[in-house]
Amino acid sequence: INKMSSTEPIIRSRQTEKEVNGISTQVVCTEFSNYIFVVLTQYGKIGTLMSVTPDSRSNDISTPMFSTKVLLGKDEV
Repeated sequence: INKMSSTEPIIRSRQTEKEVNGISTQVVCTEFSNYIFVVLTQYGKIGTLMSVTPDSRSNDISTPMFSTKVLLGKDEV
């Protein structure tokens, strides 16, 4: 019998709901081994899936820069 030594879940997730500009907004953050998956919705579904990564080209540590890439959905530049 193979028993897991830890009771910690394999995938950790947190969620909350707050009002943003009068609109109910849900946020779900799910931690995987090499990334964090964040869902923000005001419609109860995913519309556009984007990848956001820290930009290593930024020389100013006080102003973080990020690169974005649309993976699924409309790319609104």
